Amino acid sequence: MFRSDKLTNNISSILGNEVEIKGDVAVSGDLLIYGKIHGDIMSKGEVISAKGSIVKGNICAVNASISGTVEGNLEIESKVILGKNSHLMGNLKAAIITIEEGARFDGMCSMVKKNNLKEPSKSSAKSARSFNAANEQI
Repeated sequence: MFRSDKLTNNISSILGNEVEIKGDVAVSGDLLIYGKIHGDIMSKGEVISAKGSIVKGNICAVNASISGTVEGNLEIESKVILGKNSHLMGNLKAAIITIEEGARFDGMCSMVKKNNLKEPSKSSAKSARSFNAANEQI
């Protein structure tokens, strides 16, 4: 019932589709949501909302993969994926943003620089320029 090929074994908390929480949720690991949450979510890992799930609140996490409905803002430290069945009604802030075809997004989007990314050195920028679009060395 809760198995998906996309999921890793690092999920520390799962909220089933029969669970409805009214209040804020804080989790130190990853969170998989099938049910409903009426409150903000704070995670030190990844927040994954399954198709049919509902979150009415803001989500702050390292990564997020949204396939349900979110009525609130997403503030993601690294990568966010809005899946084809997702509906985000709120603003989105993340370093890496992927929006799949079919996703609905009503809000403002802002890409932020990831804190731990280093700027490319001159030597790596020079070597990157020596390849064309087909990755053939020129």
